Amino acid sequence: MTENPVTEAELQAHVDGRLPPAREQAVLAWLSAHPEEARRIAAYRAQADALRQALDGIGDEPVPAALDLRLQLRRRTLWARLRPAAAAACAAGLLLAGGAGGWALRGQALPPQAGTAALAREAVSTYTVYASDTARPVELPASQRVALDSWFSKRLARPIRAPDLAPAGLTLIGGRLVATPHGAAALYLYRDGTGRRLAVYLRPMEVEQTARMQSRREGAVAGWTWADAGLGFGVFGTAPEADLHSAADLVRSQSRRV
Repeated sequence: MTENPVTEAELQAHVDGRLPPAREQAVLAWLSAHPEEARRIAAYRAQADALRQALDGIGDEPVPAALDLRLQLRRRTLWARLRPAAAAACAAGLLLAGGAGGWALRGQALPPQAGTAALAREAVSTYTVYASDTARPVELPASQRVALDSWFSKRLARPIRAPDLAPAGLTLIGGRLVATPHGAAALYLYRDGTGRRLAVYLRPMEVEQTARMQSRREGAVAGWTWADAGLGFGVFGTAPEADLHSAADLVRSQSRRV
């Protein structure tokens, strides 16, 4: 037995991004050693990402004037000078209209899909599950690269090719399709000379169809995301940042020639 076993509460905190940094490494290591649990947690995180993205815009909305408590207090000061019956009628009408208006604004603010920030979370979860799997990390090996590219192209409805990352010292292992809240995503797995694995993650984008390269990090896993012509990209692993950046630059330059 370990001195500090990973608990379900810690797994849920990991899903919500509230796990203390001191325990993050221990939880990631435990998930790497328990692929079935890692798949379960990855599914939870995908669901949480979808909910978080759907509600993300609401917290940033300005408070409608009819629901602003400061304005309400000022108005109540004025209403206090009116007869009680008239003041009550005005307040009821105002709250009813304001509540309906606020609910309508909420519906307009919901984004139709997630952007590259959600893609990054998906890619990290996918990397955590499959990069550590020594038995079957991919569904089709590199020896079937042509079939793999064809499969991905058909499912993502656009030309997809495995990037050649040999200039970065990376060899293709193979790939697999991954289910996400936004449909199918393609995962190519690579390894370097030390055995470290790197994931190239792709899926169609409905939001942020074109987005600049941005560095991302979650625990020990880091990488880069961007979007080009409606296709989102993520390059993630545990290699040094400079190596990840070089690999991401290769993927981006080659994707523009597909």
